[in-house]
Amino acid sequence: MEFNLARREKNREREEQVPEPAPAVRLQKELLEEALRSGASDIHVEPQVGAVQVRYRIDGGLTAGPRLPKQVQENLVSRFKISCNLNISEKRHPQDGSFRSTVLGQPLDLRVSCLPALWGEKLVIRLLAQESSGRSLDQLGIDSALLRTLTVLAERPQGMILVVGPTGSGKSTTLQALLQAIRRPRLNILTLEDPVEYLQEGLTQVQVNEKIGLTFAAALRSVLRQDPDVIMVGEIRDEETALIAFRAAMTGHLVLSTLHTNDAVATVTRLFNLGLPPYLIASSLLGILSQRLIRRNCPHCREAYPPAGEFFQRYPFLSPLLGPDRHDFLQRGRGCPACRETGVAGREGVFELLTVSPAIRQAILNRATEGEIRSLAAAEGMESLLDCAREKLRAGTIDLEEMMRVVPYEVGTPVCPVCQYPLEASYRFCPHCAAVLVRQCGSCGQELKKQWRLCPRCGRTPAPDSGGA
Repeated sequence: MEFNLARREKNREREEQVPEPAPAVRLQKELLEEALRSGASDIHVEPQVGAVQVRYRIDGGLTAGPRLPKQVQENLVSRFKISCNLNISEKRHPQDGSFRSTVLGQPLDLRVSCLPALWGEKLVIRLLAQESSGRSLDQLGIDSALLRTLTVLAERPQGMILVVGPTGSGKSTTLQALLQAIRRPRLNILTLEDPVEYLQEGLTQVQVNEKIGLTFAAALRSVLRQDPDVIMVGEIRDEETALIAFRAAMTGHLVLSTLHTNDAVATVTRLFNLGLPPYLIASSLLGILSQRLIRRNCPHCREAYPPAGEFFQRYPFLSPLLGPDRHDFLQRGRGCPACRETGVAGREGVFELLTVSPAIRQAILNRATEGEIRSLAAAEGMESLLDCAREKLRAGTIDLEEMMRVVPYEVGTPVCPVCQYPLEASYRFCPHCAAVLVRQCGSCGQELKKQWRLCPRCGRTPAPDSGGA
């Protein structure tokens, strides 16, 4: 009995000697755990007049988190700076850093940005889960026909495939899914990433570090001496990287990379602006996949709804684009406990794929305009981002307002004066209602302006039904 009592006393003394974590350490841990549980990609720690507001970016939108007392602000900021080996005494200049931690048993890479603001330093922490593998191609929400074409392109022994879109559109996830689809024991696959987000067996993954001069261009030169079959370049940021990557694609390697552009066709213009010669683009490029991430309606609480009348007045091209039965399929999430009362549950991709056919290759060689390439691609059957989103809208997967928020469209885009269908600049007839869009002389075919009373080429008076623009 005395022995047990003595043993309990020794255990109690030993427990008392273990120091309790500091409040800032515990708070940091709790914030990271809550972010991971809720599936957040970023944590925003925002100083205000008398408090500190925490917000989490979930499914692309910011959601309010805890509101902390003002007195924890300085210690919490210092804690994240210490984790990143940043200067805790420097509060006047922005600082960026990173550190690695294990949260809820899962390894995380965390990127921290400190920005001096009016009421103190604001923190934004990006969470990068070190997952062993990402999603497969068939889990990204890609249409089956587009998926078959993309898979065929990825199995080519050489050429360039670009995945384009703004920051946060899921480009890295798509690239990793492509690598997973083409990974074979006989292939030597190397990746250049900043940062390495997914760990994949059988690949040589290189972490780019610009601070020590290991840029994408420098690493790519070294990778070409490693006898590669497939090279993945995380991002083409400058002319030097673009030239090396496209030359590698032309000389017997399959190269995958990303660019920040609005859509697939605009990428060709971006490559011209980077200084790439047309022959290099035309001979190397296999295809361009443009994408966006769009929030899905919650399957537990989605319901039909009539959009406000002024919504279609604001976007007149939507009525003919969706058809007269649009009120039969428009749905959105009402909000329920399963979706945290947000009405949305996760995100999936919206895609368009520009395949470089012989006709488009010739257009690139001729430095054709975006409008000309877009019309050519549409004639060959390319579905735009808007077309892809429309199919998901008809299936009830997404909300109309969400579609217009995410999918790019041209403000002031030309529409048919008869049916309001969206038009390309090169259209002479409306493909939806067959209206004549351009006035032409019935005798010589000369294009006529609306105010002209006769043809300046042949002097004849145009017929009243010769069209109007």
